[in-house]
Amino acid sequence: MNSYLNERRHLKISLAAVLLLMIWGLVFNELTDSNIVELDAGSYVISGIIGLITIYVSRLQERPESDTHPLGYSGFVPILNLIRNLMIILIAIKAVGESIGSIITGPPAPEHGTLFLYAGVTLLINTSCYTYMQRASSQFNSSLLKTDALEWKIDTISNVSILGTFGLSFGLEHYGYTLLSHYVDPVICIFFSIYMCIGPGKLFVENMQQISVSSVDKKTQDLLIRKLEKAHPLLSSNLTHFTIVNIAGVLWVNLEIETDDTLKTPELVHAAECCQKVLDELSPKNKLSYQLFDRVPNDSTPEVLWEKLKNKLWKQS
Repeated sequence: MNSYLNERRHLKISLAAVLLLMIWGLVFNELTDSNIVELDAGSYVISGIIGLITIYVSRLQERPESDTHPLGYSGFVPILNLIRNLMIILIAIKAVGESIGSIITGPPAPEHGTLFLYAGVTLLINTSCYTYMQRASSQFNSSLLKTDALEWKIDTISNVSILGTFGLSFGLEHYGYTLLSHYVDPVICIFFSIYMCIGPGKLFVENMQQISVSSVDKKTQDLLIRKLEKAHPLLSSNLTHFTIVNIAGVLWVNLEIETDDTLKTPELVHAAECCQKVLDELSPKNKLSYQLFDRVPNDSTPEVLWEKLKNKLWKQS
């Protein structure tokens, strides 16, 4: 089965679970005044919306390169992950503000029975989904599934914290510290919100770096050049120069080849095919481009060879 089809299948299962939790959270948000439940429900609403867009982006990745998208559509993945992580951070900031307001005005009494029911069922669903998505992300090496699994991990840890928070509040009330038990929810919600920002914050920076144009680290570049030079004699000669960059997670290699009347089209085509094979082995998301330079002034050889090369490669693809 196509890797993108597998990716979408797992994303749809994850989305179904998110929609279930979204409805579950919205219902309990109306049944209780807990800041933590409101934060949790809000995160599921955002996850549901982003989940729908994620499936669409997964479909985009299957489309071939075009004039408007010469690198294909892989660049949409870090953009989507950037938006997703930013929205999680914004929800957490909003929760901090509301919790502080609740502390100042005086928090309401918690409904422990309702809260334990919400946290217990939510924890069960989150744990199951995290285990499932973590295995899927490792199996298919997908950045979309990796981000989705990270969200389920955050939610699982969050639910353990939520359950512990409600337990602490219940214990304080049981032993006579009723007023103090009311403040547990908003205070823990503040720390909980700060924790929620750590993982998405790291991924936010990582995706910002992917969106930008950056040079490949020296170790990867040296490894790639060594493999290319071994792949074909022309690629190891002084006639060929490499430019290697990373654009939105796509490994882009540009070949600059000095030509003269001794270079033949089949040789150039074979060198390009060998280069493409090496790129496919190192990175599933790659782009190979070529530039031919004439070593003999006023000779039309490069233009003729370049047109033949493009025509032959495009026909094969």
